[in-house]
Amino acid sequence: MASEEHTEETEQRLVRDLGDLREDLRDDDFAGELYRSLANRALSREDDPQARVSLSWRRAEEIINGLRERAGETALTLAQTGGEGELSDRVSDALGERGWRARPLDTSQHDSSHASEPNSPGPAGQGGRDAGSEQGVVWREAHAEADRG
Repeated sequence: MASEEHTEETEQRLVRDLGDLREDLRDDDFAGELYRSLANRALSREDDPQARVSLSWRRAEEIINGLRERAGETALTLAQTGGEGELSDRVSDALGERGWRARPLDTSQHDSSHASEPNSPGPAGQGGRDAGSEQGVVWREAHAEADRG
C-alpha cells in the first residue's frame, strides 16, 4: 500500500476513534487541548506501528471542528493559537483509551505520514471535476461512521 494511502486510512481511523469524544468536544477547553495535542505530534496506533499520521495545524483544526459540528457545537479558531504539540494528561488518556499514542513530531526530516489539507479539485473545465472525488467519498464515509459510533 502506498504511504499516502496508508496515511489517509490512518487519519480516517483517527477521526472515527475520536468520534466517540462527542460530549468532551462540546467543551471548548477540551477541544483546544485536543487541538494542541494533535498538532505538532506524531500519532500512531499501539496495535499497528505502520499506522502513523501527523496532522498540520490546519488539518487538526478541521478535524476537531468537524467533530464539534456533528456534536452540535460551533467551530473554534484553533490553528496557530499557540501551544501546538503540548499533550495534556486528559487528552493523552483519551487517546490511549482508543489505542493511540502521541509523540513529539520530529521536524528535522520529511515525514510521509504528514497530513495537511486534502487535495481539492482544480478549476471547472480544466480536468478538475473528478479530482479528489474518491478521497471525498472515503472522507465522508469515515465521518458518517464516526457519527454512527
